[in-house]
Amino acid sequence: MTSTRLTRVLRALSIVTGLILAMSLAAAFYLFRLSETLPDLTVDPASLPAPRTSIVYAADGSVLAEWHGEQDRTVIPYDAIPADLLDAVIAIEDDRFYEHTGVDMAAALRAFGPASDAKAPSPGGSTITQQLVKLLFSQGERTWTRKVREALLAWELENRTDKPKVLEAYLNLVYFGHGAYGAQAAARTFFGVEASDLSLAQCATLAGMIRSPGRYSPRDKPEAALERRDLVLARMREQGMISPAEEKAARAERLVVAAERGTGAVRAPYFVEYVKAQLMEVLGAEEVYAGGLRVQTTLEPALQAAAERAAASSLPRTDDPEVALVSLRHRTGDIVAMVGGRDFGKDKFNLATQGRRQPGSAFKPFVLVAALENGVKPDDVFLASPYTVRVADGTWNVQNYENQFTSGSMSLRAATNWSVNAVYARLIMQVGPGKVVDVARRMGIRSTVEPNPAIALGGLSGGVSPLEMCSAYGTIATGGTAVEPGAIVRVSGPGGEVVYEPARTRAAALSKPVAQQAAAMLHDVVERGTGVEARTTAWAAGKTGTTQSYRDAWFVGYAGDFSTAVWVGYRRGQVAMKNVHGIQVTGGSFPARIWKAYMGSALAHRPAPQMSEPASGEGTGPAVAVARLCVTTRLVANERCPDVVEMEIEPTLVPSIVCGEH
Repeated sequence: MTSTRLTRVLRALSIVTGLILAMSLAAAFYLFRLSETLPDLTVDPASLPAPRTSIVYAADGSVLAEWHGEQDRTVIPYDAIPADLLDAVIAIEDDRFYEHTGVDMAAALRAFGPASDAKAPSPGGSTITQQLVKLLFSQGERTWTRKVREALLAWELENRTDKPKVLEAYLNLVYFGHGAYGAQAAARTFFGVEASDLSLAQCATLAGMIRSPGRYSPRDKPEAALERRDLVLARMREQGMISPAEEKAARAERLVVAAERGTGAVRAPYFVEYVKAQLMEVLGAEEVYAGGLRVQTTLEPALQAAAERAAASSLPRTDDPEVALVSLRHRTGDIVAMVGGRDFGKDKFNLATQGRRQPGSAFKPFVLVAALENGVKPDDVFLASPYTVRVADGTWNVQNYENQFTSGSMSLRAATNWSVNAVYARLIMQVGPGKVVDVARRMGIRSTVEPNPAIALGGLSGGVSPLEMCSAYGTIATGGTAVEPGAIVRVSGPGGEVVYEPARTRAAALSKPVAQQAAAMLHDVVERGTGVEARTTAWAAGKTGTTQSYRDAWFVGYAGDFSTAVWVGYRRGQVAMKNVHGIQVTGGSFPARIWKAYMGSALAHRPAPQMSEPASGEGTGPAVAVARLCVTTRLVANERCPDVVEMEIEPTLVPSIVCGEH
């Protein structure tokens, strides 16, 4: 080799060596800077970052609820954590925990392959140490940069502390579901015992929940929780942590969950739970319960109180039927009041949003709109006598309510006023069920509606919710614009940054002339038809609905800015309401009266500053808005702000954020 060539080789080697050295120094410096952010786990795990409380605000800035981990969240030392729980967590989450140094390359590579158990989540490549680092530092982003950072921090963490301290911190921070953070809160929440008193089977149940608290909740999903528990026990036996006899005995132990503990007073609990369920879907349980969120909602407390008052005063007895009520501002879609049942503490099933019941004649406006769109006139005349016709699945025999109108003819307007079944049966056969289904979908019905002629009388396969009906009638109220209903305005993080701001869809669903014709006819129902019990001093439109054997009774309508649906019935849907306070319950009785009582308060209510924009072209709104502002932050005041000023200003100048400082 010539000297010149040797010189070139040596020069190249020196460059490569220099680059490697520079990269090594850069990596070392980066790792050093990261290591400065690590907590000292050898001091006290109680000093670790704790979950931050999320606060839910009403439209006026008052607090509806606070979401957080257990109020008695207790950090416990390593010695108080049962050995079975430590082993169970290692067995299911990180079976090579004592062999790796923070990062398990074998497990990481295994994560890219198919899951070994089709019924369980894929094992994944994150070690317990990496999961701890994620709990301490992650802001939720899913990037390769974050993964590399977590791996480096995990390696550094294990270099400066021991394995027991890692486990201690992890089992004091990890989320088990239902607001329980850490092993102690989880033991109390699900089994009513101290962590140190957990049985082997209970330890395996808790360890199995970590991967997906919602999916393996012993309270909500007991079958899935048992299956997951047995998988953990099998892993423990395979790894020599327990004997086959211990596994068998633990598998035989019954899953007994402790009674759910109270989490403090919540205003409008059905509404708050409705909001929570949506945020859990979008942001995840950990962010909702521990992210320090500020959730701004549409609920107006004065209207909520009026709704609860109207429901409770009309049917106060514990053996009375229950009431579901939903009210929204139809121009914006803002849900301002929601009653989902009599007692949230006894039954959390929300009859206003989850309950899907037969609407009876309250579904007739969709047939009416379809007919108007297809050229039928309000004064067109139809036979009103009982009707028999062949349909796809046999013969359809239609009788009028209480055998009224056994002969003769009447206009569509009169048939709508008096809810004459035979006329509407003939009408849907003339228009076609498919067109009625299309109208219902355009107006806001999201439940499945089959194109069956029986839908003309509210005979649906699965029913509809009060929220859907309220929103759909709002489409007539806006002059034909369908506005998606919503309960959440925006969600901010603890630093004030917006993390979620749902956009509501708006669509031209009906022509304005058709909407106006339908509105005029539904106004007649209130003025001189089956809905006279709902008549108010304001212009109103609506429709009654009563199902077979008086099992469901409805009144849905609108007046002023509000569209409101009221349903009355028993949670057990097959119970007839033939003698409630001495009467048979129809849509024109209790539902119409409750609607009137609530709407009287709503129409007199001074509107809160609007937190969402009005629908395009839907009026100009008030000239001024009354705003309660925090003097310190100049944002919409909440109930904790020490200095508040109330002033009238232009609606466009009202701040859109509720004060989160106080």
